[in-house]
Amino acid sequence: MPVASALLLAASFPPLHPLMLPFVGMVPLAIWVATLGPDREGRRAAVRGSMLFGLLYFGVVFYWILIALIWFTKLAILAYVSTILALMGFAGLFGWMLHRALNEVRAPLWLALPVTWTAIEWSRAHLPGPIAFPWLGLGTSLTGFPELVGIAEIVGARGVTFWLVLVNGLVATVLLRWRSGRRWVPSLLAVALVTVLPAGWGVWRARTLDVREAGRVAVVQPNIREDLKLSGDEALDSTFAALDQLLPRIAPGSVDLVVMPEVTFPVYLRVPYEQAEYVRARVQAYSREVGAPILFGALGTEAVKGGYVPFNSAFLMKPQGLTDYEYDKRYLVPFVERVPWVPSTWLRGLRYFGSFGVGQGWPLAWVDETAYAPLICYESTYPQGARAFRREGADVLVNITNDAWYGREPWYARTTALWQHPAHMVMRAIENRVGVARAANTGISMFVDPLGRAYDATPLFQRAIRVDTVYTTDVRTFYTRFGDLVGNGSAAGALLLVLIAWRARRRLPSLDPTGARD
Repeated sequence: MPVASALLLAASFPPLHPLMLPFVGMVPLAIWVATLGPDREGRRAAVRGSMLFGLLYFGVVFYWILIALIWFTKLAILAYVSTILALMGFAGLFGWMLHRALNEVRAPLWLALPVTWTAIEWSRAHLPGPIAFPWLGLGTSLTGFPELVGIAEIVGARGVTFWLVLVNGLVATVLLRWRSGRRWVPSLLAVALVTVLPAGWGVWRARTLDVREAGRVAVVQPNIREDLKLSGDEALDSTFAALDQLLPRIAPGSVDLVVMPEVTFPVYLRVPYEQAEYVRARVQAYSREVGAPILFGALGTEAVKGGYVPFNSAFLMKPQGLTDYEYDKRYLVPFVERVPWVPSTWLRGLRYFGSFGVGQGWPLAWVDETAYAPLICYESTYPQGARAFRREGADVLVNITNDAWYGREPWYARTTALWQHPAHMVMRAIENRVGVARAANTGISMFVDPLGRAYDATPLFQRAIRVDTVYTTDVRTFYTRFGDLVGNGSAAGALLLVLIAWRARRRLPSLDPTGARD
């Protein structure tokens, strides 16, 4: 039964987007844990079964870590294995907490299940420093049906996770009651209400939310292979060749902003050396030709004693020249961009690997009356980043990314991460009710409206450009104002369950292996 749940939930995510699986995928695991003996052996079985669930579930969902990086280094094997082992540990902790909540606290399954699962999802997203891993919470599985998850503007993505697991817990309760001959109809009515009411509210909200135009934006997809991007001068030549082909498709004066991907130009942009000066001149010429500012990715720097610290940064070029605007990426990819707990100055000889500094602040790029907020690549998975930008006054979120890591042009070399990654921006749009413009080096580049509906998406691994209207709202959502109350509350609730279970176990008489009282 843990295996069944692992496979059902793993199939719930993009690009498949089956509607029903997230609502029932955890039911087999929940029933299995609920029917284990209440003694120590039952608890150990819950941990073992949950770890098996974690091995299969996370192993399938995150298989792309191995496939994507193995092209570049055999250390990908270590990265994949260590990640899955860590996530298996989280799954085992979930099983341990759930079993104790059911048998020592006597919490109902329909409540214990969402509290413990959401707490585990919250925990892996709040690990210290750069080892946090918020990628693809269960709530993201419904991004193919954005109107149904409109409640994210109130409870956030982890609130959607809680809702889905609550439905799973109620369905499991119905089946357990039916199997034991107890009354199950009231629980079935609860399933219907808990499923329909939040989804119905989301549909109603989508019909009534006031949306306004924020500007005309062009997103550029130059389609430079990752191995080519790492090749220095050849990468720049290929990038300029792609831009020379794509940018003339923009009618001069027809857009308010042009967006290019993460590290479009792998140069230290503000450092006075010939290559950087050449890039600045070329980008300024593009800005003059299209008659609009260009937001693009390059490398920032900060001088420190004995050298410098590089940053993965976003810059704004106007026809008059490079502006003072710079946003330095704050949430870095573990090991690839920053080695955990190792000072960047120790690694500055390793260019583009593990040595990036952590940015500060949430600066907005203003174009006319519209405030654009860049989220660089992996930052799209962090709800708190988008929320912080919205609280600063952002009208549109701009996700610049390089997803070339996640696959190559042949269909068999493409991983599900190519669809998983942009799904996070759907959630960010709904949580804050803002529009999104996404420029990805090899795709998927697209737009998302404040209702979470993606439009004008590009094909993968093709040079492409899209020009469209971005939308926003004047709403400051409950989630924007108050944050992840459901995730925080679940973490506190799970801790409380553990403390109560610990106290209850000290007071109860011991159990023999059959579960009978001494």
